Amino acid sequence: MPPQVRSLFVGLFLWAASLSGGSPAEIAVFSAWRQSDAGLSHFVQLQRNGVTDEFDLVIALGSPKAMPVERWISWSEERKIGLFLQEKKRPERIYSLGMKAGFPDCFARIERVTATDTVISCRGEKAMQYPNEKWVYDVRARRLVRQFSYQPVAMQRAFSSSKGVVFVGTDRQRLVAVEYNPEAEPVFRVLSAASAQPWIDRVHISSGREGMPSRNVIDIENDKMPTPAGLPALPRTTYDKFAAARPQRVKDGYVRGSTQIEEAIGPWQREDGGIWFGKTFYDGEGSTGVGGFGYFGGKETKLRLFEPPEIADWSVSALDVTPDAVWLALVNNGEWGGSSGGLLRYDRRSGVVQRVPLPDITVRLNHVKGTIVAATDNGIALVEGARATRFFVDQTTDGRLRVVPATL
Repeated sequence: MPPQVRSLFVGLFLWAASLSGGSPAEIAVFSAWRQSDAGLSHFVQLQRNGVTDEFDLVIALGSPKAMPVERWISWSEERKIGLFLQEKKRPERIYSLGMKAGFPDCFARIERVTATDTVISCRGEKAMQYPNEKWVYDVRARRLVRQFSYQPVAMQRAFSSSKGVVFVGTDRQRLVAVEYNPEAEPVFRVLSAASAQPWIDRVHISSGREGMPSRNVIDIENDKMPTPAGLPALPRTTYDKFAAARPQRVKDGYVRGSTQIEEAIGPWQREDGGIWFGKTFYDGEGSTGVGGFGYFGGKETKLRLFEPPEIADWSVSALDVTPDAVWLALVNNGEWGGSSGGLLRYDRRSGVVQRVPLPDITVRLNHVKGTIVAATDNGIALVEGARATRFFVDQTTDGRLRVVPATL
């Protein structure tokens, strides 16, 4: 898996703890787990949270084979994630909340941990999205209430509304609309079927039998705006320029004779008679490019390109222009699927560039009253200052949908 994809899962470090190492509290959990599941012999603690004054919630990974120390979690079919309550004052007292085996080629991320529930997502190669796994528990009763799976909702559109922004996404079985209203409490609301319909009607979905969508998947290709007429072609990037901007890619084997540099204009936005745009390119199998963004029109008589070092490795997947800044979502379009480079803010007055970390791939950007809002492949993000706060559509035990903050 490429380094950019691995960086999505930095929240789950494999600490160098096993049955023969780690803290006494960790060893107590591992010993209890091994006694209940003889098929597991190697363990690592993924996360420990103090959910009450009395208990820690411990999330651990168990495997029949030794696990290397890595920055990302391979949650395969032979490995299990287990949840345990452990008394803080008497760590030998441990209560199992259940365990779950993973999926083929699955890389896990802990999305949410609270005193009542935990959600773990699972991403496969080539952008394969497995179901979210959810544990609901009663800490006072020291027991699991329910463990179940549900398909995550990828938000793929963001429409301005009179109150804020309406996001439209899909879990590949249904279309979901979520309203963001910064003046409301809570600020997110999953719209009813009747309220959602006018917004859902604005997106294109794949056609299926008898006029029904085959999988209820939004057809992204049909919603992409063609490059505006009159916009000049991008200047050709030479190999020497590529090698200077991306020396690591050269070390990866992108040598002069076999490298194809193919760049195109990606997302764009009009402003005062001009056009802001981001560059995009495929970055794999010998094909590559140098990231950047540009402006044409208005008072400009020629195409202006901006190529700060922070964007060199990345394509632009979404763009939003405000009076004081240009916001760009960064993505690596590689052989194994896309991976996020976070967001980039370009200050239009000072020219200062600032990166905002965001592990999810952004497909649409918008702004509401000073807040940048992003539709992502995992839900929604709000950006204020230099920090992005992530949210996703969660499912309750009775099947209702709600928007909750990711706790990591």
